[in-house]
Amino acid sequence: METRTIKLPDIYVNLLVNLPESGMGYQIVNVILHSGQVLHHHKVLNSELLMLEENEHIRAIDIANIEMETN
Repeated sequence: METRTIKLPDIYVNLLVNLPESGMGYQIVNVILHSGQVLHHHKVLNSELLMLEENEHIRAIDIANIEMETN
C-alpha cells in the first residue's frame, strides 16, 4: 500500500514538538477533521509530516485538531 505525506500547519508542528515521541523520530496521533471524521493511529514524522494512506484525500486545512494517541 502506498503512503503519502502532507506538511502540517505550524500550529500543529509547535504542538507536537513539545509532546513525547512514540518512537525514534515519529509520533502516533489521531487526526480530527472539521467534518467530524477522526483518522486513528496515524504516524507523524519529525513532528511535521502526516503520513496518509493512498485512499485518504485530505488537505492540511481540513484538520481541526491533532491529539496523541493513548493506549
